[in-house]
Amino acid sequence: MIFPTELPNYRYSACAVSLCLWIGWSNTAQASCTLTPTAGNDNYVCDSTSGGPLTDLSGNNTLIFPANGTINGDVTFGAGADRVVMAAGTIAGVLDQGDGANFLQIDNGQITGEVHQHSGIDTFNMNGGSIHSLAQGDGFDQFLMTGGTIAEDFEDGDFAQMTGGTIGRVNMKLDDNTFDMSGGQILGNLVTGFGTDTIIVSAGRIGGNVSVSGGNDSITVTGGEILGEVRASAGNDTLVWNGGGIIRSAILMGTGNDSATLGNLGQSTLALTPSIDGGDGTDLLTFDDTTAAGTPRYINWETVNLNNGSQIDLAGIFVLGDSASGTGVFNIDGSSTLTSTQGRITPFTAGQRATLNNAGLIDLSSGNSRTDDTLTVQGNYSGNNGQLFLQSAVGDDNSPSDKLVVNDGTLTGSTLITVTNLGGTGGLTRQNGIELVQAQGTAVSTPDAFALKGPVSAGAFDYYLFKGGVTANSQNNWYLRSAIVAPTTLTLP
Repeated sequence: MIFPTELPNYRYSACAVSLCLWIGWSNTAQASCTLTPTAGNDNYVCDSTSGGPLTDLSGNNTLIFPANGTINGDVTFGAGADRVVMAAGTIAGVLDQGDGANFLQIDNGQITGEVHQHSGIDTFNMNGGSIHSLAQGDGFDQFLMTGGTIAEDFEDGDFAQMTGGTIGRVNMKLDDNTFDMSGGQILGNLVTGFGTDTIIVSAGRIGGNVSVSGGNDSITVTGGEILGEVRASAGNDTLVWNGGGIIRSAILMGTGNDSATLGNLGQSTLALTPSIDGGDGTDLLTFDDTTAAGTPRYINWETVNLNNGSQIDLAGIFVLGDSASGTGVFNIDGSSTLTSTQGRITPFTAGQRATLNNAGLIDLSSGNSRTDDTLTVQGNYSGNNGQLFLQSAVGDDNSPSDKLVVNDGTLTGSTLITVTNLGGTGGLTRQNGIELVQAQGTAVSTPDAFALKGPVSAGAFDYYLFKGGVTANSQNNWYLRSAIVAPTTLTLP
């Protein structure tokens, strides 16, 4: 978007006493802060002197402050294409530009009262100076701020860019809005109204909340700092948080079928955000080239994707779904990893089944020397040519081992298991063997759901993977055995 910044091509020669000779004005020109309206298009210059209030409700008017002039009182224009340019100077009152395609540029100086641009396609450029507040009104308005201060509210703008300066609060409550922030600071909240709104934060600081109201809205964060909450409210909203930036309060996606992508982020950044909440609806959370832990902060998501080399460390419970959906799906792509100590993937509603689809790696061995880590899935597990890394003290039937546990669902697909021996000296397995996968409750495994990726040996023994054991209710478990033991056929009551 290109903002008009050109000034009128006015030429003047000199001022003496109360008379100025101006060359190049196409209409009535007035200098030395002489403020006398006519019925036509008026051009006012307020230089180093001062004048009283100005009301000019007819024509397309221009007011220029080339130096430290002052207007003591309000400036009011009508429904024309009015232009105000301040290189310095002061309006000690309200500036009301009326309806029409208005233009206001402030390079320095101050307006002590409110600024109103009303209906029409308005333009506001601010490089320095200060004003009390700005209301751009209805119409496709444009706003560019590179410096200066808006002490209170900026309201109603449609397309706004901020690269520097300070604003008290932003309330873009009309139409479909865009706020693109690459510098400066907003002391309070940044709010957009009902419509399809876009907020982009790549640098700068927001001291309050970032809120979009009803509509299918988009929020992108690549830098900067947001101290308050990110609130997406109603609608099918999209959040992209990629590569940088800090969000120090909760992310609340609200009602609707929302999506959030966390890209190129680390746990040290994500840990500063206490909660990332999908809200009601069918919601999608994607980790893209991101490392994360502290999974209780991710709530109310129906689908969770680990993509593009992402890694999640699951030490607690990851709950899928919300009160309406009851459950959800957790997907690991071929390049991503889920690590776990005593992690659990469960549905929101008891009695429902969550689903874990593994095309990547479930690693219970990374960075530790334990043989008692588990990953528990309350529901279904499907291996999409995925892998499972476990650590065991390979010996007899009583040997400890990491394990995958599946409750009351199905174990399907194809998963290769890699077993790392931690100090086991080998031994003869006389019963079930060393349990690697446990099917609890009513869980059922297909015959080819798991296989060893490579040989497992300890001492004089080689170990092989078998489905089912010789004891009751073990027929869907998976074991390492150093001797082939045919499972006993059991008739359950």
